[in-house]
Amino acid sequence: MTINNLYHIEQIQEVIETVIYTACIRDENPVSIIIVGPSGIGKSMMLSRYQSEALRPTDSISSQGLFDISLHDPKGEIKFLLIPDMNPTLSRKPATVQSTIANLLSFTSDGTVRIDDGRTQKECKHAPVGLITAATDDIYNRQAKKWFALGLRRRIIPVFFKYTQETLRKLQGLVREDKIHSTQPPPKKMFLSRKARPAVPKDMLVMIESLSIRFSLLLGKLYAHEGEIKRWYVREVVPVSPQIILTNLIRAHALRSNRATATQEDYNFLCRFLDFCDPEHPREI
Repeated sequence: MTINNLYHIEQIQEVIETVIYTACIRDENPVSIIIVGPSGIGKSMMLSRYQSEALRPTDSISSQGLFDISLHDPKGEIKFLLIPDMNPTLSRKPATVQSTIANLLSFTSDGTVRIDDGRTQKECKHAPVGLITAATDDIYNRQAKKWFALGLRRRIIPVFFKYTQETLRKLQGLVREDKIHSTQPPPKKMFLSRKARPAVPKDMLVMIESLSIRFSLLLGKLYAHEGEIKRWYVREVVPVSPQIILTNLIRAHALRSNRATATQEDYNFLCRFLDFCDPEHPREI
């Protein structure tokens, strides 16, 4: 039994690895995601397993930390920041969180890192990087409206999931059978292919355009409390950026399977991916 079958994470693994392959698409920037779910469902474990020259594990996303990462990567080999647990960062003082978010916004959008210590200002340029991270739903929800206002909701795509009661019972059974341990599972090494740009058939591009409307609605979905009642509402998100993201994801999924042209299998992945993007109804696995 593989680690993915053991923890029932095949579907999440497919999303993570497809996102990683967006770094291989020629003339495009990597897609960023934050995996959101209840505490104790293995989010950090999923991310910590991945190893690649393109992934930079870190918990330092201060201006100085990002500056050092950028400065020591002159060849631009780092494509993603890998932060298995975003909770500590998002739990700090509001001013610190705001500064951190600004750093991420700059580094993921244009690769620029600036340091202003009051005496000198340093600036370092790097190719835009992606972010792959995770947070509990409680911590993420505290930031959701601010992230939307800053445009981060469409730059760092939230992926929502939780375990069904059936899956939890199976996992508890595996603990009894001594098949699940507290130690880190074996690493999974990623060897990224050279830059390529898989073709997407015209009819599939039209279908992606339709999917982008639904994707936009999901990215704009927020809630407010009216007393003890949670009311969901949708803020407008222009569907152009979501359409680009979906098109890049279908190309990345094709690259993951060494295909030069996207197929129905890759389109089906997009449909499954959107099932993970609804904050009101997290994907149950």
